[in-house]
Amino acid sequence: MPEDTVAAGWTGSVWELGVLLAGLGFFLLCVMLAFRLINKATATLKRVNSTLDKVDHEIGPILRNVNTTLDNVNGSLTQVEGELEKVGAITGNAAHISSNVANVTSLVVAAVGSPLVKAAAFGFGLRSAVKKRNQGVEEDQVRRMVEASRQSKRESKRAAKARKRVTQ
Repeated sequence: MPEDTVAAGWTGSVWELGVLLAGLGFFLLCVMLAFRLINKATATLKRVNSTLDKVDHEIGPILRNVNTTLDNVNGSLTQVEGELEKVGAITGNAAHISSNVANVTSLVVAAVGSPLVKAAAFGFGLRSAVKKRNQGVEEDQVRRMVEASRQSKRESKRAAKARKRVTQ
C-alpha cells in the first residue's frame, strides 16, 4: 500500500499541493501577525508601566503638599472660629446696648414727650389761625385792587366815548 505512506512519495494532484501550500502560507501569515500584535501589546504595556512609575514617583510629593495645605487650612479655620466667637460676643454686647438705649429713649419720650406734644399742637394751632387771618386780609386787598382796576378801565372807556362825541 504505497498510498498510505507519505514518505514513499507524493501521489496527490497538483491542486491538493497548491491548497496545502496556500494553507501553510496563510498559517505563517497568521503567526507573523500574531507576533507583531504581541510586540505592539508588549510595547504598549511597557509605556503604561513607565507612565505608572512616573506617576508613582510624582504622587508622593503631591500628596505631601496636599497634606501640608490641609494642615494650613485647618489652622486657619481654627483661627476663624476664634474670631467668630469674638464677633458673637461683640454682637451680643451691641444688642444689650441697643436695648438699653431703647429703654432710655422710651423713658425720655414719656417724661418730655407729653409737654412737647402739647406745645407743638399749640404752635400749630397758632400758626393756622394767623395764616387764616392773613389770608382773609390778602383776599380783601386783592379784591380792592381788582375793583380799582375795573373802575379805572370804566373811566377810561367813558373818557374815550366823551372824546368821540366831542370830535363828531
